[in-house]
Order: sequence, then C-alpha cells, then structure tokens
Amino acid sequence: MKKVIILMGIPGSGKGTQARLLVERHGYAHISTGDLLRALDADPTADPAAKAMLADMKAGKLVADTLIYTLAFHAIRTSIAAGKGVVLDGAIRTVEQAKAYQQFFEEEGLADDVMVIEIALTDEIGKNRMTKRKVCSACGHIIPYTPENEALTICEKCGGTLKVRTDDNPETILKRLAEQGNEKLQPIVAYYKEMGELVSVDGSRSIAAVDDDVEALLQR
Repeated sequence: MKKVIILMGIPGSGKGTQARLLVERHGYAHISTGDLLRALDADPTADPAAKAMLADMKAGKLVADTLIYTLAFHAIRTSIAAGKGVVLDGAIRTVEQAKAYQQFFEEEGLADDVMVIEIALTDEIGKNRMTKRKVCSACGHIIPYTPENEALTICEKCGGTLKVRTDDNPETILKRLAEQGNEKLQPIVAYYKEMGELVSVDGSRSIAAVDDDVEALLQR
C-alpha cells in the first residue's frame, strides 16, 4: 500500500470519517491541518515565530502557507521515520499548496508512494449533510449524517449527549462551501488528474460503500 494517502473532498464529503477508518484499520497517522494548528496553540514551548503566525490567523488573517508546511512536513517525516503511513485530510486547499507538497514528497523520496483520492460530492449534498451531523458534547466525537444515525442521541464512544455542531448553521456552512466547495476544489483535482495520481470515488453513497471503494484502491 502507498505510504501517503491524500484525501480530497468538500466539507461534508466524509473524508474525515474515511481517514479515521484508515487509521483504525491500517495504523496510518492522521494529519489534519486543523489538529496541527490546535496542537501548536496549546503548546507553551512551541517556536515563537510559529506562535506569531498562529496569532495572526486567530486575528482573522489567512494562515501563512509556510506555517502549514512546517507543521505538516514535520508530522509526515516523523510518522514515516516511525514506519507509519500518513493520511492527509483536507490539508491541501490550493494548487500552490499541492505543488509545494509534491516538491516535498520528491525531496523525501516519497513521490511514487502517494495516492490522491477524491471523495466526490455535490455542494448541495454536502450542505444537507452538515446541517444534520452531530457531535458529542462530552468527548467531541463527530457522528456523520446517515439516515440510520439521524435518530441517535447518545454517543457510541462515551455515552455523552449528541447535538448538532454549533458551527453547522446555514450561514457558516454556506461560507465554508464558498471557501472549500467544488469551485475551489476542482483546480486542485485537475492538477492531480493531469499528473495521473488522482482516483475518485462516489461520496454520495453510504460510509460503508465509500470505505469499500477506498480499500479496493489501496489494495491495487
């Protein structure tokens, strides 16, 4: 199997859920830009320059690409050195970032060990899913929307109470889709397609069906 899996998809496509399944089944390290930034924020010993860039982000400025690269590339190197593959979930948001990651993979001798998987979904379905998914108020576990999960009120992991995420309101969802929806995603998809590295699965189906497709791709 490939050492590096890049999951692409709009908000609500289920890429986070698929990343979690890959971690559980194959022991990949899950590298999420959001998680890396939160860890930096919580680390009192972190590099002051990185902290300053993070402070700019929290003040409403865009996150500097150099900060993302520093955090993500370090995490990738650490995991690969430990003999673990990595899953990148929503880490690449622009073609320029895709090119920077590609250069990094080439420098690290990983260029032939990368698979890019697009979990394809329309913005409309993504919006509908996000308005209905839930999060545990105790442990933060996210329950993706499926017809079977719609009636759930208790967290399967800790028994906490499930609720709709506070940031999953119509205004915020529309803003996220404007920033990360298919209009923004397709140039990145086209970049990887031209390189011959992209494979796509239909994200409109059940979690299990998408998981089956992803697993089949990994075993090719």
